[in-house]
Amino acid sequence: MTLYDVYGREVDTGMLREEQAAPTMTGVRNIYSVMHPAIGLTPERLTAILQQAEFGDPYLSLELAEEVEEKDLHYLAVLGTRKNAVAQLDVVVRAASSSSEDQRAAAMVSEMLIDGPIQLDSVLFDVLDVLGKGFSATEIMWNTSGREWFPAQLKWRDPRWFAFDWISGEEILVRTLKGEIIPVESDAQTRLPTHFGGSGLYSSKSPGIGIQPMTAPLAPYKFVTHFAKAKAGLAIRGGLARAAGWAYLFKNYVLKDWVTFTEVFGQPLRVGKYHPGASEQDKQALLTAVSRIGTDAAAIMPESMIIEFTEAHQNGSSELYQNVCEYLDAQVSKAVLGQTLTTEMPRSGGSRAAAQVHEGVRRDILNADSKRLAATLARDLVRPIVELNMGPQVRYPKIELALPDDSDAKVFAEIVAMLADRGLRVGQKTILDKLGIAEAGEGEAVLEAMGARESNGGI
Repeated sequence: MTLYDVYGREVDTGMLREEQAAPTMTGVRNIYSVMHPAIGLTPERLTAILQQAEFGDPYLSLELAEEVEEKDLHYLAVLGTRKNAVAQLDVVVRAASSSSEDQRAAAMVSEMLIDGPIQLDSVLFDVLDVLGKGFSATEIMWNTSGREWFPAQLKWRDPRWFAFDWISGEEILVRTLKGEIIPVESDAQTRLPTHFGGSGLYSSKSPGIGIQPMTAPLAPYKFVTHFAKAKAGLAIRGGLARAAGWAYLFKNYVLKDWVTFTEVFGQPLRVGKYHPGASEQDKQALLTAVSRIGTDAAAIMPESMIIEFTEAHQNGSSELYQNVCEYLDAQVSKAVLGQTLTTEMPRSGGSRAAAQVHEGVRRDILNADSKRLAATLARDLVRPIVELNMGPQVRYPKIELALPDDSDAKVFAEIVAMLADRGLRVGQKTILDKLGIAEAGEGEAVLEAMGARESNGGI
């Protein structure tokens, strides 16, 4: 039976048994970072890196995003908060309908994903790397040792190992040395940028997607590809790291000045005086002595030279540096979490009510993240599991990431009881789902009201 994915591409089951994006020692998918674009970063350099990503090669921008996450502790904290908020949610598999076939499909998916060996919370955290970088690709390791196709592992792959189709900018391609486009001579040629690995002319009619060399399309049913939606547009421009990169750059300048200010603040001004006839060697000795007094508190110099100490005056304030850093951190918090009051309280103070309002905005973002991630899992993981084991179906199980319910269960129960007394018909399943209680199985002992238990001979 021939299978097709949601994009209409034919599924090659032979390719599912191989790793397509495994790391290599010397190829285009090594694990080492050798460029370090954050070192000596300037506005001109950052602009060039972002433009290079827009033109089709996101390698440096993705490496910069990784470095910013490591070096900016505030960005690391708020990004981790947003990732963990989704990763810790319970995964629920819902059957498409009450039919036996749909119920069997849902039970199979639940057994493989929730009850199986996959640590979904860790996997979801890795998939949510998409928030900073704009996209993520997680390779599915299929186990076919038994009678079923079973996802034994979900391996997060370094986004630097991928690029986007240059024509649409939407389809992810894996960097590879296999099946690269060969330079040809024809009328339909396009010159490629040298930073992508080519300097010659490549035919737009060559095999593969688009015109880029050293890439290959992702095998259908082999990857969970997730995209961020910080804003509309190309996926490579949808990650939060593009905006956070500017805050990191400016804060880095301020921090350097702040450290320099802190190093000299409070120390007395040291003035060395030498006689008109002093030689260059005497001058250098005096300068060395003045410098050492500031660090070692001891120095020697000729008797004919004088060092005077002038009391230090506060010509500036560290509050300027602190204010700029706090401002930039607040902008990053707004971009990542949609608010600031859950990350830091303003100096002027704040109310608990204001924090609760901000928490509500943050919940909207959590809800959107969870829905997008659930849709991706349903498309790239649930559907392949069902089709590889049961063939194409009319409907497929749904994935839900259950958000915590902030409502008071007692208040909810009282409202439902009041509405039921007034004749409103309320389904039991709806109430049980709202309260997080499973329906009693056949023959299982159930709770009863005290009066009913006494009339039945209970204690």
